[in-house]
Amino acid sequence: MSRRRKSQHSSNIIYYCLGALRVLLVLVPQNGYIHPDEYFQSVEVLAGRIFDVEHSPPWEFNATQPIRGMALPYFTTGLSYIFLRDINRLAIEYLPLNVVSPYFLLVLPRLIIALFSFSIDFCLRQICLNNNEKCRSRLIVLGSSYVILTYGTRTFSNSWELVLFAILLYFVCESQTFSNELVRKREYIKYRYDKSISIVEKVKFHKLKLYLVSDNYRNCIYIASLTVFGIFNRPTFIGYAVMPVFFWIYRGGVGEKRELSVLQFHTRILFFIFCSLPAVVFNIIIDSFYYGYITWGEIGMLDLSINNFVITPLNFLRYNFDSSNLERHGLHPRWLHLLVNIPLLFNVLGWVAFFTLGKYFYWCFRRKLQLLPSIKSIKMLMTMSFISPILVLSIFPHQEPRFLVPILFPLIYLHSEKILPEVEVKIPDAAIQDKRKEVKKRSRSNKLLKLWLFINAVLTVFYGFVHQGGVFPAVQYLHKDLSFSPRGGEFHIVTSGIYSLPQSFFLQKLSLYSYNNDKVKYSSQRRVFLHEEGSSDLANALMRLQPRLQPGNFAKIYLLISSSRKERAQRAVKDSGMSMLKLDSFWPHLSAEALPDFTKYCFNPTFIFYKNCQVLHFWEYLDKVGEMCRLDVYELGIVPVAATANI
Repeated sequence: MSRRRKSQHSSNIIYYCLGALRVLLVLVPQNGYIHPDEYFQSVEVLAGRIFDVEHSPPWEFNATQPIRGMALPYFTTGLSYIFLRDINRLAIEYLPLNVVSPYFLLVLPRLIIALFSFSIDFCLRQICLNNNEKCRSRLIVLGSSYVILTYGTRTFSNSWELVLFAILLYFVCESQTFSNELVRKREYIKYRYDKSISIVEKVKFHKLKLYLVSDNYRNCIYIASLTVFGIFNRPTFIGYAVMPVFFWIYRGGVGEKRELSVLQFHTRILFFIFCSLPAVVFNIIIDSFYYGYITWGEIGMLDLSINNFVITPLNFLRYNFDSSNLERHGLHPRWLHLLVNIPLLFNVLGWVAFFTLGKYFYWCFRRKLQLLPSIKSIKMLMTMSFISPILVLSIFPHQEPRFLVPILFPLIYLHSEKILPEVEVKIPDAAIQDKRKEVKKRSRSNKLLKLWLFINAVLTVFYGFVHQGGVFPAVQYLHKDLSFSPRGGEFHIVTSGIYSLPQSFFLQKLSLYSYNNDKVKYSSQRRVFLHEEGSSDLANALMRLQPRLQPGNFAKIYLLISSSRKERAQRAVKDSGMSMLKLDSFWPHLSAEALPDFTKYCFNPTFIFYKNCQVLHFWEYLDKVGEMCRLDVYELGIVPVAATANI
């Protein structure tokens, strides 16, 4: 087997292993909790509605002014939950087995988005193949990025933005490649036609020109529909779509002997708008049905008006253009995306991109414009698709790293070969001539590759398993406890210093109302109550709940708190006149809202090596550090002696 073939074979194995790892991390599952939106913008809302369980829909889904489109979440997460619900009915009837559990509520939607994420790989591969470029190193760098392994397999709206953005760029690149090839064919045929002497030759080349397929509206329906679905998913998708759509409209009109007429330019815009209308109508109808603006009864009675339709992107833009609304979610400096979020998300890839952009600006300053990528090239399209979203999203003062997840695709295409260059087999003379230069280049690339793999491995573990990693296992634990508890009674769950719990994962039926023949109202009792205290004083909350534990009331109070706040919790429980019994703890768990004081152990060499003039065992030291990175679950009671003994 030749060296080149061996390299291709090993690259394929590495890529397939990374793809399997992507799916495996979904099934494990990843307990890391990146941001509440991964639950509360799709999973919490749809699980509550489809399984008829208690849930906590966020303010974005308020029917009076909804700002979240539901077409994409419903036809992915929603359909997966409907499938799970129907399978559960069959399992209960024929097996007796209940498959609706927190595990499947978490994993099934993630598996859907993980499978869709492979369309990103496909689009990257096809763009490279269509332009006679190498794709193996790009695919490996993409598969090893922690962004695709964590964010790309979570139910964020930003993850769907990444998928839609990649597919949009694929269709635009395919159209641009086709147009460039078509222009070259036209110029060649025109050149041969002008050089022809005989009438027969002129007729032949004229016929060849007639056989050329028009590229004027190529892929328009796909590009328009993807743009609309992206905007209804997140209106900030406008920032991602603006440059690809512009390049699609203006393709074939840049360069020597190329002119795009004003008529062609405007007809493409009008045709793009026309092709987007079906997707717009579809999304508006889905949202209007979901939020209750339209009912089948109103359709049957033909009692419809403009007020029966809701346009969620407009509501989103109205809300976010009001800076007072953004203050509720936190205001950030407008340079945060550029200087903090890009290095945090893309590390080595982001640094290489900054260096390359700096080189481009230097060339522009020195008027060496011929060194820049051609305006009609795919490279320029990807460069502008990287720059424009950052500029648009930096307008808004609320900036989170996940907002930039979709720019992973153009960054991988542009700069991944600087991290992992493709192996080239040269003839001996050329190899000897370029040996010194090649060795230097490979040495630099190997260092970047090692740094890339190390940083992304660490961040995959951190965001996949450590960051708020005890929340989901704690929810599973409490779900089991609630399942085995007798009917009736109340369960109060107090949390401090952790993200919000997805209430739907407790799978407690909604409090429904019904009437009998005597018009007497009955209601099913609500069992689970969440009390999220954040950084507020725990003692006041516990004192309010203390009467629930009086004799005659069947109630339980759970306290979920990071181990770093154990002493604070003990004081609050003591002040409220209660006791605490530790039920379990979950490791690893690290919360930025309740960071442990690592200075006590980690940065004290005297403690590491000596303790009371004795050498401290290394494993004991690690155990003490690990104890600070746990989520503890306590049950609160009114018997201080028995409970205190078990703290």
